[in-house]
Amino acid sequence: MREEVVHLLNRLNRKFYADLAGAFAASRRETEPGLERILAQVSPGARVLDLGCGQGRVAALLPEGCDYVGMDFSAEMLAQFQSVKAGVTIRFVVGDLLDPAWPTLVANHYDWIVMRAVLQHIPGLAQRQEVLKRAAGLLAPQGRLLLANWQFLDVARLRRRLLPWDVIGLTEEDVEAGDYLLDWQREGYGIRYVHLIDEAETTRLAAHAGLQIETLFRADGHDNNLTLYAVLCTHLFAIELTDTPENP
Repeated sequence: MREEVVHLLNRLNRKFYADLAGAFAASRRETEPGLERILAQVSPGARVLDLGCGQGRVAALLPEGCDYVGMDFSAEMLAQFQSVKAGVTIRFVVGDLLDPAWPTLVANHYDWIVMRAVLQHIPGLAQRQEVLKRAAGLLAPQGRLLLANWQFLDVARLRRRLLPWDVIGLTEEDVEAGDYLLDWQREGYGIRYVHLIDEAETTRLAAHAGLQIETLFRADGHDNNLTLYAVLCTHLFAIELTDTPENP
């Protein structure tokens, strides 16, 4: 993907979350079954990095004693944070994952890194590969990385929100396979760039970052299939592959 297209799509998403931060935050539930299932594995006192953290929902779901750092490119989304979790240290950072220097803003070694519905907004496979590789470099020994992305083509109400590329002056030739535009029509109008990261791409991304898939399943939404969750680690201890897990 050409550099100018990468920056155009990134600006599009920046504008969306700046203009519609309040409406978007209000539309999100406090949690989802798949997210709870994974975060139940986080131990008290763990160091947790939440990349693309939005309004910081993950912080309210962590056990006591955790050290939480949330990073997002949208100061407007960070301003939507409301929940204060007793016993959890919370810090927010404004940073853009397309900036190669972003790891310096959150430099540490983390027991858990959460990337929920954020890598899907990174334009271009090469950029997604590098973002995940940099994130993997921040894992502590035996650390885990949660990668979660919408499977929106399997959800009828989201398929109806797909837009043609010409609405932002692009063509199919300008973007990569799996790239889409989704509109938003709640308390305002907006357009987002979203890439479909399916099971096959999740596997390729993990391998490029030197990680292995420990757990892979779908959850959330009316049909329990909205989000593909993958827990990645540097050493393969166990594989759990479940298409329709029971809610925790």
